[in-house]
Amino acid sequence: MHDYIKERTLKIGEYIVETRNTVRTIAREFGVSKSTVHKDLTERLPEINPDLANRVKEILEYHKSIRHLRGGEATKLKYHKEEPETDSTKKYDIRKGVSSGL
Repeated sequence: MHDYIKERTLKIGEYIVETRNTVRTIAREFGVSKSTVHKDLTERLPEINPDLANRVKEILEYHKSIRHLRGGEATKLKYHKEEPETDSTKKYDIRKGVSSGL
């Protein structure tokens, strides 16, 4: 394994323990893919630092256990932003000279 991969893996491991951020957030901050972060934390870190890997594993398991709640919250926020107009909030255009009944 290359030295830069070991260094990145340790930095990501320490970072997740300090901040408890999600894999997606960490991937954005470190400029790598989610797959790379996940592989670093689950496969490479146990070989480099088993103690840190155990702490990271607990955090990842916690994130996995609440992911259904995060998804539900994201959907809720999405639809609150795009609230459809109800009959009481609709604005009707009144046009003169146009037959609306035909």
